[in-house]
Amino acid sequence: MSTYYEVRWVNRDKSTSSRSFPTRREAAAYAAGLESTNGKLPKSSARQLLLPRLWERIYERRVNANTKPATLRVVRQAWQRIEKSDLVKRPILRIAAEDVQHVINQHGEFAGKKTLQVFGELFKEAVALGFDGEDWTSGVRARVQPPRNRLFLSVAEVEQLAEKMTVERHQETVKLLAFTGLRVGELAALQVGDWSSATRRLYVQRNASFAGGGKVEIHTTKTKKSERVIPVAPSIAAMLDKAAANRDPGDFLWPSPQGQIWRPGNFRRRSGWRDAVTAIGYPKLRLHDLRHTFASISRQAGADLPTLSRVMGHSSIKVTIDVYSHVYDDELESLAAGLERQFEQKMGENRS
Repeated sequence: MSTYYEVRWVNRDKSTSSRSFPTRREAAAYAAGLESTNGKLPKSSARQLLLPRLWERIYERRVNANTKPATLRVVRQAWQRIEKSDLVKRPILRIAAEDVQHVINQHGEFAGKKTLQVFGELFKEAVALGFDGEDWTSGVRARVQPPRNRLFLSVAEVEQLAEKMTVERHQETVKLLAFTGLRVGELAALQVGDWSSATRRLYVQRNASFAGGGKVEIHTTKTKKSERVIPVAPSIAAMLDKAAANRDPGDFLWPSPQGQIWRPGNFRRRSGWRDAVTAIGYPKLRLHDLRHTFASISRQAGADLPTLSRVMGHSSIKVTIDVYSHVYDDELESLAAGLERQFEQKMGENRS
C-alpha cells in the first residue's frame, strides 16, 4: 500500500481543499507556501519551495490582473514546457543555471525566450517569499536561430497572386492585407464601425487570436501603439464600402462566407494559397509576409520611418528600424552621393 501525504487548507470562501504528495518534503514545502500570502517565509522553508507552488501564485496574479487571454496562453505554454522537466520535483535550492539552460536548449528561439521569461518570474516570486539562493536564470540564453528572410512582393506580384485564386473574395483578401498592412488577427476583428468611407480610414482597435480547437479570442490590440488609423487607397476603399453596405456597426467587416469571424487557416485552405504562392515563385510566402509587402510598398510610395512606424502600429520606431531598415538602403546611397557632390563642389571652389 503506497503512502502519501495530504495538505488541507481553508479557502477564502470558507470551503476546504486538499492536495496529495508522494513525500513529506514536498507536502511540507507546499504547506509552507500556503502559510505565506503577504510576508516572507523562513529561509529554511523558502529554500524548500517547489516550482509548481510559485507558478500557481504567478498565474493567479496574472488572472486577477486581467492579463490578455493570448498572453496567458503563451505563459501557460511556457510553464507546460517547464513542467515536463524534473525541476518541478526539486526544492528550488537545488536548481542551478545549468539546469535551466538544459531546459531552454530543448526549444527554439521563440519558445526558449518565453520559457526563460517564466523561469525569471518564478525566481522573482521565490525571492518575494524569502528565497536567498542564486539566480537560476543568470547567464542563461535562449538559442538564437538564423534570421528568416522576409519576403516582399511588388504591386504587380500581389496582383498575380490574387489572380491565381478563383474566388473574388479571396482575391480581395490578398489585396486588403497587402495594401493595408493589417495583421491577420486585426483583419479578423474589424467591425463595420471601424471603417470610415467618408475619410477612407480604417480604425484598428481590436485583435483576434486563434487558439487550438477552433477557439477565437477577441481582445485589445497587440500593443497600445497597434491601436491606429490606416489610410486606405481608393481601390481598397471600394472593397470595404461593398463589405460594409447595409450592415450594422458591430458586425464583422470582413466575415467568413458563413458570416462568422474570418479565420486565416480556413482562408489558406479554401483559397488554394499554397498552390497560388508556388505558382508565382514564392512557395514559402506566409500571410504575414503581405504585411511586410505593405511596408515595402509604403516605402516606395515615399513613407519615412516615423510614418511607417505609425501606420504599421509598431510599439516604437526602433522596432521599425530593426525590421525594415533595409528598405531605406537607397537613402544611404543618396546620402553618400550627396556628400560626394558637396566635396567636389568645395574642391572646385578651392581650385578656382
